[in-house]
Amino acid sequence: MPSSAAPLTLEALKELVTRRFDGLPVRLQAAARHLVDHPNAAAVDTIKSLSGAAGLQPSVLMRLAKTLGYSGFSEMQSVFRAALLSQTQSYGERMRTRGRRATAPQASGDMLRLLCEGSIESLQGLRDSIDAQSLRDAIEILAGARSIHVLGLRRAWPIATYLVYLLSRSRRVVRLLGGMAGMLPDEVQALQPGDVLVAISFHPFHADTVAAVERAHAQGVSVVALTDGALSPFARHARTVLEVRDAEIAGFRTVAASMALCHGLAVGLVMKEESGAARGKRHRP
Repeated sequence: MPSSAAPLTLEALKELVTRRFDGLPVRLQAAARHLVDHPNAAAVDTIKSLSGAAGLQPSVLMRLAKTLGYSGFSEMQSVFRAALLSQTQSYGERMRTRGRRATAPQASGDMLRLLCEGSIESLQGLRDSIDAQSLRDAIEILAGARSIHVLGLRRAWPIATYLVYLLSRSRRVVRLLGGMAGMLPDEVQALQPGDVLVAISFHPFHADTVAAVERAHAQGVSVVALTDGALSPFARHARTVLEVRDAEIAGFRTVAASMALCHGLAVGLVMKEESGAARGKRHRP
């Protein structure tokens, strides 16, 4: 069991890392981000494997554990392991198996099957780990928005465009940012309090998205972050954070879980509005 001064649950550990992140040395920040962003690997892999994946020395992970109040890395890993064991055993085993694959298949049919497996695992991971309160908070924020603006660049672009399409179906005022070359700073500068910015970006995080969120936050604009880690550099400026992790196969990130989360966000907004309309009808004289 972890020492009394150290977090006993993964949620508490993540909260501690988030509070202390800016004060950690750069290498400890890298170690913390890797562990928090890969909690299943942190639960089952060796310290050598984890440090290698993070591009660090094993001693850095040990230093991180002691900095966070644990007697050593094994004690900190027990927190990740307990969180993994609370999930379904089949999902945990699939994550371990996929993590041990050394090389991608060469045949196109085998690659497609691997991509499908990765997408299925990502969807199951979203189902098992989504923070229901964060989702409700995001829907509340969107419901109260004067207008909704969505930003996602490079690999996040198809996710952003899909979310804009879905939200437009609810007859909301929705706009996709970043589509005109070089105009993003001007688009963000035009945002006002009462608007909501949905920012989508994943590790290694697009610098323009991070800068846009910082500027929007400074202007009093509410931000909903859709990202793959609580330590995302723009998550700190968000009113709520929706975490989603899609599998990355042979250098390509699948988008199944991200798309499903967008779908849930949009459908949840429609359901909330329809429920409000129904209550209004019942209370009419």
